[in-house]
Amino acid sequence: MSVTHVTHHIQSEYQPTLWAVLLHQVPHVNITFHRLEDERFRPDSELYLESLGIIGSVPAAWLILTLIILLIYLLTRCCDTKNNKKRKSRPIRCCLSFFSLVCCSALGAGFYGNHVFHAGAEQFSQSMVHMDRLVQHAQKQVKSFNDVLQKEVEHNLNNLYDGAFQADIKQDKAAHYELMENSDFIFYNVTDGLKAMDKIRLQIYDPKTPISIGPIPKSVLNAEVLRWPITMSLLGLFSLFCLLLFIGAIVHSRATLIVFSVCGLFSIILLWLLASIYVTMAVALADFCYKPTPWVQLALNHSFNLSEDISKYYLRCNEHSKQNPFQNALRDSQRAVFDIEDSVKRVNAIARQHYRENQLNPSLANLVEASANTVTLMGDLNNSLKCDPLYRFYNDALVAACDQGLFGLFVMLVSASICALFFTILVWCNSHTWIYFKHKGKYVKVEDQDPYMPLSTIDRGGRGGSMGAPIYQRSRTIHTPPQTPPYHGTLNGHGTMGALGPLPQHGHIISKNGTMEQKPLPGPPTLHAGVGYGNNGAAATMTLGRRGHYASLRAARTADADLPLLGPNQGQYATLSKGCKTLESSDFY
Repeated sequence: MSVTHVTHHIQSEYQPTLWAVLLHQVPHVNITFHRLEDERFRPDSELYLESLGIIGSVPAAWLILTLIILLIYLLTRCCDTKNNKKRKSRPIRCCLSFFSLVCCSALGAGFYGNHVFHAGAEQFSQSMVHMDRLVQHAQKQVKSFNDVLQKEVEHNLNNLYDGAFQADIKQDKAAHYELMENSDFIFYNVTDGLKAMDKIRLQIYDPKTPISIGPIPKSVLNAEVLRWPITMSLLGLFSLFCLLLFIGAIVHSRATLIVFSVCGLFSIILLWLLASIYVTMAVALADFCYKPTPWVQLALNHSFNLSEDISKYYLRCNEHSKQNPFQNALRDSQRAVFDIEDSVKRVNAIARQHYRENQLNPSLANLVEASANTVTLMGDLNNSLKCDPLYRFYNDALVAACDQGLFGLFVMLVSASICALFFTILVWCNSHTWIYFKHKGKYVKVEDQDPYMPLSTIDRGGRGGSMGAPIYQRSRTIHTPPQTPPYHGTLNGHGTMGALGPLPQHGHIISKNGTMEQKPLPGPPTLHAGVGYGNNGAAATMTLGRRGHYASLRAARTADADLPLLGPNQGQYATLSKGCKTLESSDFY
């Protein structure tokens, strides 16, 4: 990290960070898995780009393996129709809820890494913009220096030399000779100054290959305008998927868990692809940050034909190597400018003494002003061509890219990899959970329509459906009992309810001597198998000692409408009492 010492105002040189050193140690191999001899940052080398592609393919290969394993698991589970063993879902639902929150925390690290990388990219762009301004300012000063010498000093002097100065000074021929001699000396120094400045101008302001680093920060900012919101949106979408799983596991919703299985599968694919991109970018940036200056010097030489001594002066500016490569050219230009200034002062004094103002103005005034401007430009150019300002912004750019940027990229890489593993585990466990959820009830299978099936044959099953509404399940197939011959309490026998009204409470019984006797009928039959009469004499089906649901409805309907119940037994299962004989199978045929 670069540090500016406030006491001496000396900018220390950038040193590689820990992340740059660690990621640079990643093996760089070619397609035959042989390690490269030169692992420096060389984006123009096909072997180096090939090694980066192999590094980036590792997460992609892991993604393919993960998808194959998940496919095999889902096929085996979905085809497993014989395994009806009941499993407790609460432990695994608790695990799903917990790890979904843990996955959200890992995604939070991705948000932090994205923010750090974005801040580093912005600071890098700002530093590069400042560097570009310094370069452009120096280029403008060199161009202005040439324009002042050619278009102002030389042009105005030509007007005077070919005009007013051609008239002899009759009073003082020596003054005229001195005036013409100083004018020739000015022309000579203009030529000498332009020749010396061309050595600088052609290096930093060559019209064919001008040094321009402005497109670099613009490209970074344009890419960041798209990358930052897209990354934030993806991380937010993954967080919503985790929240969906958390809610689905809590409310025991099978449909929600199925939706997460689909969304989680797409999340696994996207996360591993992001990890592949991040690891490629992180390794490449670490290779650059491990030794950035040699590659920058090589790039400046190839792109702008900048010599090594100039790039070394600006990129390695420290106390021990401050030999300015433009020093000789600046010294020659400065000497020419000072000589021009002295000669212009002498010419101005002689001309104003022996010539009228209308003959000299405005060329002489412009010449004096242009000479003063060259001196000012020369002083500004000396300051602009110093290495300290550019070196400071260069190190700030390296810190932003290799410290903040690389750290944020590394955090996003770790976050994407961990979240991809968590999503794989969550999809695996989630699929194992919803596959075994019972979503349909097992209903009673009856042969005939039986509206009087007692509720004792129905057991209450677990909750099913997406909203957890209770459903009833019948445990096994129950058949309706066979119809019985007429006995007391049935429609065809002597019961308490007739077709046209209440039946008599006494019946006719044949005695031993063959005569008919009227005796009271026996009481209601004894309860057997949960079937008997209610308190009001109406028929009722009893279930576990309670009045059955269907029987209570029938009793209410009978009391209100006074209509007989349908069916051979008036809604009652025929049972045997102690007063009835035991039936044999032959009695029915």
